Formats: sequence, C-alpha cells, structure tokens
Amino acid sequence: MFLFALAPLALAAAPVPAQTGPSFACSTAAALTEKAICADPKLSALDREMAQLFAIAKENAFGSGPSNQLAAQRTALQEMRACKPPFAACLLDRYALRNQELAIAALLKAPATALPILRRGDPAFAPILEAVQLWSEAPVDANWSAPERAKSRTRIAALLQPYLTGLQTKPDQSFGASILREPGTDGVTVKTIDDLFRSDRHFATFLNVLGPYVDEPRLSGAPRTLPCGAIVRHPRLLDATGPVFGSTMDNFVFRNDCGDTLPPLPSLGALQTKLFHSWPECEGTIRYMAYSSFNRDVDAARLGTLEPGKAKLLPARKDVTKADVANVERDLTAYYVTYLHRAPAAAATMARGALSRLMTDAHQCE
Repeated sequence: MFLFALAPLALAAAPVPAQTGPSFACSTAAALTEKAICADPKLSALDREMAQLFAIAKENAFGSGPSNQLAAQRTALQEMRACKPPFAACLLDRYALRNQELAIAALLKAPATALPILRRGDPAFAPILEAVQLWSEAPVDANWSAPERAKSRTRIAALLQPYLTGLQTKPDQSFGASILREPGTDGVTVKTIDDLFRSDRHFATFLNVLGPYVDEPRLSGAPRTLPCGAIVRHPRLLDATGPVFGSTMDNFVFRNDCGDTLPPLPSLGALQTKLFHSWPECEGTIRYMAYSSFNRDVDAARLGTLEPGKAKLLPARKDVTKADVANVERDLTAYYVTYLHRAPAAAATMARGALSRLMTDAHQCE
C-alpha cells in the first residue's frame, strides 16, 4: 500500500495510471487509514496527485541522480500514519502540505502540473513562485529588454507589482519598503517594478523582503520556500533566502527546499542538527540573523557556491566530534566530484572551505 509499504509507484516513480481511486490497490487495503482513503474520492485524488508529483521530484535539482525526496516522503508518510479516527480532516491537511512541498519541488520541471496545485494550496504565495519559475527560464543576468523576453517580463511584472505596491503604500510594510529604497552594501535599490529586471541581485533583493508581508496561507504550516532548482540556475537567488531585517522578522523570510531537492547528504544534516541543539543562549532579536546566516551557509555548502578560501583549522564546537566533521568533509568532497564534476583535489578544497564557513558561523549570536 502506498502510505504504509512505500509502494514502488511513489518511491520508484512508476507512471500513475488513469484511475479514480488512490495510487495503491484498494482491493488489498487492510489498515483503517487505507480504507479511509479508498472510501473518500477527494483523498484518493490527493493520493494520486502526490504520487504524480513525487515521480517528478525524485530527480535532484542538479538534474542528475536522486534527490533527498525519499527521506522527506518517508517523514510525510509517517505523519499520515499517525492520523487517528476520524481520518478525513487529518489526512486532508497532511496531503495538502505534502503536495504543496512536492509542487514547489516540481515547479521548474513541470510548471503546467505544479502551478494549479500551488494556486489552490497557497494563492497568496503562488504568484511569487510563478515569477521565480519564469525568471529561472532566462540566463543569469539576462537582458530583459530583449524582444524574446517581452512576454515573460510582462507576466513577471504583473505577478509582482501588487506586492511592490503593498510595500510602498501599506504602513505596516514600510520597513520592507525602506530596505528596498536604501542601497545596501552591494548598491542595489528597488523602487519600481522595472528595477527588478536590472539583474539577478535586484530580483533576489526584492524577494528577500517579501516573506513577512505575504498574506497568511490557508493551511497552517504551508511551505513558503523557493525552489532550489531556480537557485541552481541563478545562484544569486540564494540571497533571497538569507537574513535581511536583523530581527524576528528574519524568521519569516522565504526559505528554500534545497535540503529535500538536492542529493542526500545525511552527514551534513546531522552536523547541522547537532550545531543547532548545542547553540549557546543568545540575547536580542538579532540572533535570528545569525541563525538564518548559518542556514544559508548550509544551503551554500549543498550548492557548492561557497568560496574555498584558505585551508585553516576548524573551530571546535560543543557536542561536535572530530569524526562528525571528518564525515562531512569526506561526503562533501565525494558529492562535489559526483554532482558538480569537480576534480578530487578541487572538491576537497571546496569541502574544507564550506566546513570552515559553517563551523566559523555556527554558535554566533550576532
């Protein structure tokens, strides 16, 4: 059964046949949750939808090899198994959340499939995701004045203008507007919708401030993440998911799904968890900037975008052993060789540089 036995349809991504029932055979359904899904046409349709999206998202955002969606799918299925009678409301919520995550992951590969699901699940966020999808189809720092991009430019502008108008006219969004008006360290400002099209940096800067100001999703816990595939194509978009406010508002900046959509790196995930669990007590809201900066370092390590820098001794951190660090360094080196096609020596230098940044920025309070 799909939910309880991790059937091949969901995990090996076999094609979803045309049917009215769920993605598993109801004739062999035994558990109460299985029977509840078979008896409910809406749950059956959501199960088929989940299987279809999983089949699309199983390939990683680099475009070669598996993503980490298998681990994410197992977690989602465990949560579904935990539902208690009456099952319908719980399962509807679980399916809605998981399908939203998978639709974001599948967006760049199958926008026609993903976008209707995203609009249904989180209409306040869907226009931003569609704009990111269209942006990702152009080259890095594309010439958006080129005639061949006129249609996409017009659509992106129409999708994002309401958010810019809100920033500039609503008093409770004035902080975000002020960030866009004042040039940061990179000199970027966004004052009109046309400014978005000046560079990837401008587009990312705009997205970076939107998170706290987007209307609440219909479903609590709905993911407000940007697709990692867009960041792979446009690395500057990682800046859209980092800290910008220096306050608790950084908790609401958009995240990304790189942990699920890039290849598995369990040792890095384990190190990240250990470092967060042993993070010292920090005072002041600016600590949220430190947490967000560290998360961005983890994403950059997965993406292979950190500057290698000079090799140096790694700072010790509470509860992190030398073996933990050695495992990550080994795995990152192999990961860069396999997925980024780096020579072993260059990959080792990249891995050491990524670890140096992670360990240096971990356990900082500001």
